[in-house]
Amino acid sequence: MAMGFIFFFGQAASAITIREENEVAAEFIRMVRSRYRIIDDPGVNTYIKALGERILSAFPAPPFGYHFYVVDSDVFNAFAGPGGHVFINSGLLKALPNEEALAGIIAHEISHVHSRHISDRIERSKKIGAGTLAGVAAGILLGISGNVTAGGALTMGSLAGSQTAALSYSRDDEMQADQVGMSYMMAAGYGGEDMLSALQTLRGKQWFGPSEIPTYLTTHPALEARIVYISNWIDAHKEEIAARRKVIDSAPFLKAKARLTALYTPVDVAERQLNLALEKGEVPLYTEYGLGLLMDRKGDYEAAAIHMRNVLAKRAFDVDALKGLGQIYFNQGKYTAARPLLEGVMSMDPEDFEGNLLLGRLFIKEGRYDAAVNRLTPLVQDYGPGVQAHYALGNAFSKLGKPFDSYYHLGLFYRGVGDLRNAVFQLTRARKMAPDAVTRKEVATILKEIRGKKGAAREAEKEESGDGKTGWAFF
Repeated sequence: MAMGFIFFFGQAASAITIREENEVAAEFIRMVRSRYRIIDDPGVNTYIKALGERILSAFPAPPFGYHFYVVDSDVFNAFAGPGGHVFINSGLLKALPNEEALAGIIAHEISHVHSRHISDRIERSKKIGAGTLAGVAAGILLGISGNVTAGGALTMGSLAGSQTAALSYSRDDEMQADQVGMSYMMAAGYGGEDMLSALQTLRGKQWFGPSEIPTYLTTHPALEARIVYISNWIDAHKEEIAARRKVIDSAPFLKAKARLTALYTPVDVAERQLNLALEKGEVPLYTEYGLGLLMDRKGDYEAAAIHMRNVLAKRAFDVDALKGLGQIYFNQGKYTAARPLLEGVMSMDPEDFEGNLLLGRLFIKEGRYDAAVNRLTPLVQDYGPGVQAHYALGNAFSKLGKPFDSYYHLGLFYRGVGDLRNAVFQLTRARKMAPDAVTRKEVATILKEIRGKKGAAREAEKEESGDGKTGWAFF
């Protein structure tokens, strides 16, 4: 191979260690979250995680715990970070025709991680600390995802330009990621033709000149060669693809697209797009689902309920539509009507995250605070949809007259959503009310971490305003 490394369905011969990469990954994801809005939607997250795990099930046991994210950005792009963190922008996901096209892109990104392309290139820079390595990775990948100025500042503050140039993907990397990705994608039950069509569609976006080229094409080079390779690969494996191909339920993909449009697109744009799709008869069942979510977002609960009931008239036991109608009734204050719907969801899927969260919130409204705590406690997460459970728990503990627990969970909620000022305020109160020295020390440790992030955020603001003296903003 041109780079002096031998690859084949395996790992790079030279790269940072798994432990080092995990250290870099922890810093890297904090940087990404500081610069980009990650869509922490329970429905979208559940879908993208399930799809990622389906593809991963075909790979050998991975050394990382993979995580999958949707970035709130209309820029057409997807990228992988160190330590198994895989990102796809919402604009690209919404533009893809079906799950197979999305699976192909995710398999390609997993293959970059699996083949240690990112860690190998970081290793090429030089041996430096995890924080600076994270800055290198963030500089490249944040630049890749559309914010070239911010990314460039991060990278150039860490390494010389000649070193950062070695960190971009090579043609060999891209071809290997396709080779590995296509093989394991087929093993997971996908064919690959729709991924090929998606790449051809993206290629067509180049008509208007360099400024219009989708970011995905500039960050994943050698597109023409890749299209030829994938086309030839599919032709050579037709019989094996046919034997392994599984029937894919399109509903989860279509619902994820509907949620992204209804909940994370400007309201007027979303309404125009969904109504136009309904007029054209484009997958009306899921367009109705999206319109139900959008009308609930607008506060037009009567219209929202009509759309969601239209879905249930065609699919009486659709879990997502039952949750959607239950949420509409909850937001409308019709708690008695919401309860049987949410209990129905629990009877079909006791582990459903969103259903449990809604039911926990309903218990608070009904004055069943202990039941709410029991329902919500298993749902909490430091980041992602689970931070909403922290907020609901703060409310429940307040009603139970437990101020420490209330302030503690509210503090973790604000930390999770990036409101560091309120996080410090709530956790400072919690520390004063801690029941013992061990708990007080735990809260103090969290406060120290948050205050460090606040300092980093202030430095970032200085750098962006031109007041900073360093080449990049985080350290």
